Amino acid sequence: LGALREAIKAMRMLSFRYEGGATPGRRREVTAFGILFGRSNYLVAAEDGREPRNWRLDRIFDIEILARASTRPEDFSLQDYADESFGIYHDDVEDVVLRVRPHGAEDALRWRFHANQTVRPLDDGSVEVAFRASGMLELAWHLFTWGDTVDIVAPAVLRTIMAEQIELARAAHAG
Repeated sequence: LGALREAIKAMRMLSFRYEGGATPGRRREVTAFGILFGRSNYLVAAEDGREPRNWRLDRIFDIEILARASTRPEDFSLQDYADESFGIYHDDVEDVVLRVRPHGAEDALRWRFHANQTVRPLDDGSVEVAFRASGMLELAWHLFTWGDTVDIVAPAVLRTIMAEQIELARAAHAG
């Protein structure tokens, strides 16, 4: 953490071996943007001028702070970046609309699904929750905890992911 913090503060390029992703063990050179702490801890960094992505800290090894300076976009905000996602995963940003059935409405009115959500009680006693976020797989995992109280109104890709996850769970736990 000390080396990551130093690279971020000094605006220096960072090199490390990453034991994750499509090519485990590959050495990476990145511009470090910040660190996110949660269920897992992540370095937010960009490789080769690409968009920032999350790198799990427990998969980063052999860290080296390079002599080369690094630059982040002037308008980058770690808070805004974190708020873009449902959880920690970043992918396409989607307009999410959930309908919480009447028997879960009271819980939904007290629950924060996303920092930028809008919540609207409906005439039938249900509650509509809407927000823009990425991380549909992580959102699908979370929706499992709501059981039969939540209907996914949009996006279609979230309904597809949820159905796939249900089938995976069924296959793993059936008979």
